[in-house]
Amino acid sequence: MHLTDEQLNEYLDNEIPDRADIESHLASCADCAARLTVLQSLFAELDSLPDIALSTNLAVRFASTGQLVPQLPRWLTLTATLQAALALIALVAAAPFVMNLLPAIETPSFTEIFFRIQSQWLNLFTTITNYQLPNLPTLPPLQIPTLTLSLALAGASLLWLVGNGLLLRKQIR
Repeated sequence: MHLTDEQLNEYLDNEIPDRADIESHLASCADCAARLTVLQSLFAELDSLPDIALSTNLAVRFASTGQLVPQLPRWLTLTATLQAALALIALVAAAPFVMNLLPAIETPSFTEIFFRIQSQWLNLFTTITNYQLPNLPTLPPLQIPTLTLSLALAGASLLWLVGNGLLLRKQIR
């Protein structure tokens, strides 16, 4: 089994824990040793390239402006605050009326709710399991000679080709 490119790159970067295994494989495998030599020459060639200064500073485009969160317009912040205050006032004003209605409303217990859900589930399950597909009528087999069927298919194909040709010819012009 040959070494992967990732293993060879890690070997060249001195980041592989089992260097002895890699070195023993490289000593016995000419293909992997050749690939390692190609990678070494590529890295040496890349290191020998001169550093070129950029004509424009790209760091300016990505530099932080100091403000990470854009501020909303003041009128929008004020509107949202007023809406929240009005909603809170409406809740406080409606609270006494709602509290008077609560004794009249019967809340079911957890057991009743669970029983209703279970009953609905069982009804649905029973309906699904008892469902039967309708019987489709059986049609008698058609007695069409092969020649007639072949001619009909050939005629329909020819009409389709001519129709598409006319449609495409109009679009090209």
